[in-house]
Amino acid sequence: MKIQSFLPIVAVVLCCAQTPPAQQPVFTILYSPTSPDAVGGDPTELFEAKPGLLYVLGQLMNNVHGSSVFSLASGGVFSPIYSLPAVTISAAFAQSADSSIYEPAFLGDTVKGNGGYYISFNLNGGGLQKYDPPSEWQSGMQIISAPPGVFYDILGHPQSGTAPELWALGRIDVNGSVTIVHQFSGTDGAPTGSNIVYGPDGNIYGVGNQQHGGVSPGFIYRITPTGAYSQVVALPSVSFKGTLPLLAASDGNLYGSFEYAGTNNTGMIYQVALDGKFQVVANFPSTGMIQPMTLMEASDGNIYGSSNSNYIFRYNMATQQLSSIYVMNPSGSQGHCGCQMIQGINGKIYGAAEAGGKIGIGTVFSLDIGLPAPKPRISQMIPAAAPVGQKILLWGQYLLGVTSVSFNGVPAASVQGTTGQNVYATVPVGATTGPITLTTPNGSVTTTQDFVVQ
Repeated sequence: MKIQSFLPIVAVVLCCAQTPPAQQPVFTILYSPTSPDAVGGDPTELFEAKPGLLYVLGQLMNNVHGSSVFSLASGGVFSPIYSLPAVTISAAFAQSADSSIYEPAFLGDTVKGNGGYYISFNLNGGGLQKYDPPSEWQSGMQIISAPPGVFYDILGHPQSGTAPELWALGRIDVNGSVTIVHQFSGTDGAPTGSNIVYGPDGNIYGVGNQQHGGVSPGFIYRITPTGAYSQVVALPSVSFKGTLPLLAASDGNLYGSFEYAGTNNTGMIYQVALDGKFQVVANFPSTGMIQPMTLMEASDGNIYGSSNSNYIFRYNMATQQLSSIYVMNPSGSQGHCGCQMIQGINGKIYGAAEAGGKIGIGTVFSLDIGLPAPKPRISQMIPAAAPVGQKILLWGQYLLGVTSVSFNGVPAASVQGTTGQNVYATVPVGATTGPITLTTPNGSVTTTQDFVVQ
């Protein structure tokens, strides 16, 4: 598959991190399984498919069903979408540019080199397709979506005997074809259990280690779409146990955290510039809000996260201040965090907690702390030059509910908003070279780079 090279464009909507107006947090449980065999147990990841409609991945598998995907509408209305076969597990999913769901899966009782595959299905659970990766490669459950409508995942290849497992970055196109982009060599080290992220420069970034797991020196690595590998910066020699989240933020930097590091050995947040500059920007206290596990950026330009001690916290990128926002109560059925969180198009934070809840197998919740409804952002237009009648992809964030797109003031011939990250717009008759403006109910954004009408 040919992957075109492109430079990121910038459509600036935020200048700096802000402290939102004070509001008493409102925590709401949207879903919590009531049966130990329930579809949707152990919720672990989620995304917003339409305004007010969440899709959630539950990891629970048993002899009746495997991991499952379900939707939650406003008010917590639960709808099962698709369940894997019995004792088949998945820990990650991603949404494609046409809104379909792609999910890696493998048998929970599988032996080495047997049972790993990918599936895709539409938002109603239909149109099921199954895809096999190259021989014996298996998903590392880190699948992410990226322009121009592809996915990336870390793949593992079990070896026989005492030979170390092989690792690679794979690219999956919308037809399920898996291509090895880069295979990690002995000098590359190995990817850790960290997530991978799509960087502002169009490259893939992740956390690596000289050996898989352990306390050996770590680093941030970069892999280009053509497979070129480099190490960006060395990380402190701390324990690599626990989760190692990585975030590509709107200020152009990468942010990450360690659970067991920092001044008090209870966690820290660090910043890495794409040119390799590293700095610790926040240390967690000795007690209470300790062991950060997840990170996300919200519409106020601040970073939010959850900790293994059930705190939801804020890191202000402008002031470098770390503060507690809310403390969950697992014994009160709220769920146990760290947990993955996203910001909805309505400004609320939504989270999936794998543990806790009514019977201990998780919750899906919302947390309203008064964050502003996120305005749309555009980071790329693909292609950046095209003739009248061609459909182009606008890639960014918070694009759900798009109401209009115009090319230098001329309304697009057609607009198809399929996910929160992408919108398709067709170049209209009468369009001239100039910026593109996109509007949602939350506001408008105009590209700083001109689209060229050929």
